[in-house]
Amino acid sequence: MSPSHSWKRSQASFVVILLANLTSLAVVWWYDWQAHALLIGYWLETGVVGAVSVAKILRAEGADDPSAIRSWTNVDGESPDAYVGQPNRAVADAFVRNYVWLWLFAGVFLAIIPFAEEMPLEVASPSVVALAAVGLVASHVFSYWYEYVGKREYEHRGPVSLLVEPAPRFWALMLTLIFGLGATSISRSPVGAIAVLVVFKTSADLLAHRRERKRAVASE
Repeated sequence: MSPSHSWKRSQASFVVILLANLTSLAVVWWYDWQAHALLIGYWLETGVVGAVSVAKILRAEGADDPSAIRSWTNVDGESPDAYVGQPNRAVADAFVRNYVWLWLFAGVFLAIIPFAEEMPLEVASPSVVALAAVGLVASHVFSYWYEYVGKREYEHRGPVSLLVEPAPRFWALMLTLIFGLGATSISRSPVGAIAVLVVFKTSADLLAHRRERKRAVASE
């Protein structure tokens, strides 16, 4: 595949990611800056990232190069390169065991945040959460079908490279929560939290996308 074609594909996904994050910002602005709704929307998005990652791992047909598997965290107690050569199902199971607990912990934490006296956040409206999350979720579904399936990336992606790929997004969620809640506590206003959330999270999304595209192009 030519570099120009890969660049155009990357640009299309870049625009989709940017629009999805701006749409979620527009929703919470329209509904009186519901920071809690935005946080839960981000949490739901991360769950979709995990589900899409499992689908990618199960469909992957490429071979992994152990020297190219780079991760500073273990997966289910093992170094990621230990999974090279294992069946896709085993790799997917390890992914689920490793990330589900972190995702659920973040969800429980988010659920109790509005009840803390030092956090001036109103409980999120389910309808606002749904509206804020729909664009974010759609961006990952688009990427899966447009790039991974439609452009047949699954033919040359190895399951273990996909196993470690979502880690930055999960840690970005944790950092987004920390910085966003810190901004809320200091400013005593949800607007301050939202400003930090949107800037930090959108930047993390774009950096993660750039990293993922580099891996995809390198495997072609």
